[in-house]
Amino acid sequence: MARFVVTIPEDFLEEVDARAKAEHRSRSELVREALRSYLRSGGGRGNISDRPEFKRAIQFQDEMRRRHEGSGYSGSEAVRKMRDRIY
Repeated sequence: MARFVVTIPEDFLEEVDARAKAEHRSRSELVREALRSYLRSGGGRGNISDRPEFKRAIQFQDEMRRRHEGSGYSGSEAVRKMRDRIY
């Protein structure tokens, strides 16, 4: 197995170590799994529409549109209101 050096802020390392301890895993195991997950998800690249969470969101949106058709409900307006409450 190969080794490499990564520089991260102390507070982030404390978070990593706390999570590893809570999961009874080594720091290396935790980092390997995080990298595996990142690479499987496309690593921030690729076509977003291929991601399962994107597909679920589109299916949900389509279902809400069907349920509320003709009622005047606007999914876009609902999202805007939620966004405005958060920010």
